[in-house]
Order: sequence, then structure tokens, then C-alpha cells
Amino acid sequence: MWCAPSRRHPARSLSLGVVKSTIAVSVILISAWTCGGQTHPPARVAAPSATWVVTNSVPATNEITFGEFLTEVTAANLDYAAQRYNVSIAEAAIAAAKEFQNPILQLSGGRDVTHTGSERLPSTTGAALTQTIALGGKRKYRILAARQSYAAAAATLDGFLRNLRLDAAAAFADALALSRSAEQKSQSAGFLSHLAETQRARRRAGDISEAEMLQTQVEEQRFQNELLSTQADAENASLALSGFLGRDRGQSRLIPKGNLGIPARDFDVAALLAGALKNRADLIALRHARDAAQSNVRLEKANRVPNMDVGPSWTHNTSSQNSIAPAPEFDSVGMSFSFPLPLWNRNEAAIASARFSGEQAQKQLEAAELKAEVQIRQAFSAYRSAVERHRHYENGILKDADAVLEAKRFSYQHGQTTLLELLDAQRTDNEVRSGYNDALADHAKALIELERAAQLWEIQF
Repeated sequence: MWCAPSRRHPARSLSLGVVKSTIAVSVILISAWTCGGQTHPPARVAAPSATWVVTNSVPATNEITFGEFLTEVTAANLDYAAQRYNVSIAEAAIAAAKEFQNPILQLSGGRDVTHTGSERLPSTTGAALTQTIALGGKRKYRILAARQSYAAAAATLDGFLRNLRLDAAAAFADALALSRSAEQKSQSAGFLSHLAETQRARRRAGDISEAEMLQTQVEEQRFQNELLSTQADAENASLALSGFLGRDRGQSRLIPKGNLGIPARDFDVAALLAGALKNRADLIALRHARDAAQSNVRLEKANRVPNMDVGPSWTHNTSSQNSIAPAPEFDSVGMSFSFPLPLWNRNEAAIASARFSGEQAQKQLEAAELKAEVQIRQAFSAYRSAVERHRHYENGILKDADAVLEAKRFSYQHGQTTLLELLDAQRTDNEVRSGYNDALADHAKALIELERAAQLWEIQF
């Protein structure tokens, strides 16, 4: 909310430009904080972790292989480290489910405040210890549900790590492909730079027209811009790899080393479906969650059986010599049993809620199994398409484009081909090379997605 500056501020009476501007800014800031006589200090920003220290503004460059990268991801990824606490929390829940309720100690005392002297009645002191005993198997079902929740948390963690490694593999494939594209375009840019220099020399000698020289320079400059863009993409992809690692690796630019030429593989869809439905971590976690929900139904049914409070008691009475009720000093002990009568509340609502939760968990599992089947079929179809695209490049397009470019270069050097034909062949070869690199990356990522859907791990660069 904007509030006008107070008339008491002296900024309006100053005439010097610089001073007036400075004080005017101060007036605006003070007015933003002070409205209607109330001061609103700026919000305090939470400080980063004290151990976060950036020692170098320019990332260090480190080469890394795929195996080394995945090893570091498993050991140092911060998201995975945070997810591991879910398993520890579930394990602590098992320990909590095993615990018994604490006993209750009651101390009591009484004294006659009506009579005095020899007519005073005896005073009493006492103690009682009460322990609640859970009946109906409540503790057993509570422990069972906690163990099943723990198993679900452990399976979820396994699935998280697997997906993390697959995401890291896809990022590694992208970084490799962009690195290949940048290297290939750098070679083409070198040829065009050499060609432009040669064209300038030929223009000075009068062998070519100025239009041909300018056409070569335009093509060189245009391709230099493409090279800069590709190099920036490759650098960003390399820097993105450090996001999968620990905080210390954020100061490193990782250079991926590997081979994107992964051989094509044949898969049996029926075997993939059977293995995935049995072994996928997310489905295993959902099965454990369903079992835990069903155990909660049994627990709520057991809660219909009331718990019993059992405990001994002791009372000490002092002696009394009065004429009303003389009595010697004595002690008494007793045992108490108490439990609620389940007349109005039979826990039917909680049982119904737990039953619905169990049925919901079963439907969620069935839906997840259906989605897993569809996901596998889609991933398999995408992988076959990526394999065919990859084969088309390797079986002819790539070699033909290289052969055409070499022929055009040779012909141009001997005056048998025009400059436009040479540049067109160069553009075509660059596009084919770029498409081939994309096909390599798509083939690798399609295999990664198929392995993600089918609970496989057979990827290596």
C-alpha cells in the first residue's frame, strides 16, 4: 500500500538536484516502511547453510565416464539423501508400534478438617499403580501395519534411486550428443573459415567476384553463430550433470566421456510385461501400502475390544482415639480392574473408513498396473522407432552426405562446381550430422525409458 510522504520531511525544501534526488529516494523508502505512524521493517531473509562456500566463480572442468558419474550420483545426490530419511522414519514407526503404554502412578492423601484435638478422625495416605493392557491383538496389528509401511517406504526408495539413475543417464546422453554436435560443427566452422580466407585471397587475385566472396563470408558468419549456440547448449548440458551430485560438485563442469553408439536390442513384450508387473518398485510399494491398509482394517476391528486398566493400590490409615470412631492404625491393599463398556461406540465408523482406505489402495494398485502395461507398450513402440531411425542414418544417409560433400569440395577446387552447390552440400552434411547425433541421443533415451518402464538396467555408454 502506497502512503504519501509526511510533510515533516525536509526533502521538499532542498533545491540541489543530486541531494534532492538522494533524499527523495530516502523519503520513498521511509514512506514505504512508515504508513499511518506504524513502522514496518524489511523482512528478514533466512541465511544459507553455514557450510555452503563457493571458492571459485569459474567452474573447474573435469572429465568423467558414465560409470564414475553414476557412482557419484548414488553416493552424493542430495535428493536421494533426503529420501533415505523416509525409510528411517518408517523404521522408527515400527519401534514406536512395539512400545507399551506407560503405567500411571496415583498418590492420594486425606485429613479431617472438621474435628480437632482428640476428636479428629484418622488421616489417610495411599498410592495406586494402573497399567493399561491392550486386548484384541491391537499391538500385533499395529506392528504389522508399521512393518508393511516400512516395506513400502523401502521399495519407494529403491524406485527413487532407480529413476534418479535413469534420469542421470538421460542427462548424460544429452550431454554426449551435444558435445558431439559441437565438435562436428567446430570442424565444419574450421573448413568454412579456411574457405572464406581462400575466397578473399582469390578475390584479391581477381579469380572470383565480390559476390562469391561475400556469399562465403555470410555463410561462415552464419555458421559461427550456430556453433556458438551449440557450444552454449553443450556447456549447459555438461553443467546440468553437476545437479545430480553433491553440493561440492556444483563448482565443477563435468565433461562426459563415452560412446553413444549403443547396439540395438530385441525385446519380448510379454516377458517385459511379466517382469515389470512382478518387479517394478512402484508396484511393490503399492502392494505393501495395500497390505498396510488391510492391516489397519484388522486393527480397527481389534479396537472394538476395550482395553483394560489393571493396578494394585495401597492405603495407610493413622490411629484414632476419638469417641466417635476409635480405630487403630492400619494398612489396606487392593486390586482394581476397569474397562469401558462398548454400548454407544462400537468403532463402526473407523472400521468403515479403514475398509474404504483398503479398497482404495487396491484400486490404486490395479490402476498403476494398467498404466505400467501401457507405459511398457508405448516405450517399446518408441524404442523400435528410434532404432529404425538410427539404422537409416547408419545404413546410408550419413555416408552419402559425407560422400557428396567430399565430391563437391573436390569439384569446386577444380572449377567443376559452383560455390552455391558447395555451400548447399555443406549445409546438408551439417544437418545430417546434427540429425544423426539427435538420433543417437533419442535411441539411448528411448532405451532408458523402456528400461525404466520394464524394470531393467542394461545401459552403458
